[in-house]
Amino acid sequence: MTRSLFLKTAAALVLAGAAVFGVLNFVQPSRYVVLLIVAIVFVTLVYFIAVLRGRWRDMALLCATLTLGFGLIEVVSLHLGGFATTYKDRGSWARVGELGWRPARPGPIHEKKIAANGDVVHDVINTIDDNLTRKVESAADGPTVAFFGDSITFGAGLNDNETLPQAFADLTDRRFRVLNLAVTAYGPQQFLRALEIGEHDGLLKKDPRLFIMLTAPWHAGRTSCKERNQWYAPRYVFEDGKPVYRGSCSEAASGLFGAARALLRSTEMFHYFFESREPPIEEADVDLYVAIFARAGELARQKYGADTLIMYLPDNVSSERYRLGPAYGNDRIMEKLRAAGLHVAEVQPIDPAAYPGQPLFIPGDGHPTGLTDRIWAGQIRDIVLKDFAPAWR
Repeated sequence: MTRSLFLKTAAALVLAGAAVFGVLNFVQPSRYVVLLIVAIVFVTLVYFIAVLRGRWRDMALLCATLTLGFGLIEVVSLHLGGFATTYKDRGSWARVGELGWRPARPGPIHEKKIAANGDVVHDVINTIDDNLTRKVESAADGPTVAFFGDSITFGAGLNDNETLPQAFADLTDRRFRVLNLAVTAYGPQQFLRALEIGEHDGLLKKDPRLFIMLTAPWHAGRTSCKERNQWYAPRYVFEDGKPVYRGSCSEAASGLFGAARALLRSTEMFHYFFESREPPIEEADVDLYVAIFARAGELARQKYGADTLIMYLPDNVSSERYRLGPAYGNDRIMEKLRAAGLHVAEVQPIDPAAYPGQPLFIPGDGHPTGLTDRIWAGQIRDIVLKDFAPAWR
């Protein structure tokens, strides 16, 4: 290989690496990210086929063929899986700080989800305030009640007036200052890390009284970095019996093998063919999940003087999409949470027969509808008014 050819090859590798880095860090996560990376790799290999000779060219040809085959299998998996695709305004979400992906700018964000057959699953507006949190209309002053959590609490697939925090604010006659600090794909680890680094101190230091998080057993897959959407999420490990922050989940997948495994788990082919065969959530995962909550509750008391309410959603209450509970029962998990000193309340099931013609979960999506959020908010209201608010006078 001549010096000129070596420089051209090195430059192509650098450009391809920069393009992949840009995709992983600046392109909003979607099921097309892997295909975009595959396309970058394939184009780079085609370039090598054109400029290289001999065994190097043969190797590039072999790699290009394998890459093309990988891409075709991914496309077929997308078609067979029939998964819906969510579209958001370009640049509206980004990787920010240590918590992972989140809204990147204030203002309205258009979110639209399209089923594989072209049907519109939902078409909504998410209004993000100047603090980069989901807008809630509530009291400007008074006891602060902050909601943490994932897409369920954030209100994925819903307009601003239908989210769980907004329903709670409405059902309590907007007498509390209610915050929606939840973000899609977040889990207990973001709750804890946000308190540790003071991510929301500008909001939480104003008369904090209660932190609420709706959780479910499948969140243990997030705190253990086992779920594929947790690549940039905070990672915690046990040290001396306590959860200690150790960078992001991506840092646990170090090296070429770790990166390749993470990439494979992000593919649609893995989702379609192999995800159902993934190892179940183990007891060690639940122990870490409980310990993260315990530390968050402890920090809430020590740093903010606030109580923590865990609204536990059993896997038999959530929609079929979220029935990912561990091998042992919900009661045992709640016992562990209570033993850690947390106030835990079980989300009560809703009888669909009581609401004929009104879906409790968004068809084709699985997130709760505004109706379900209002019912759950009523349950939270009753607990707050009975167990917490009397002490706020």
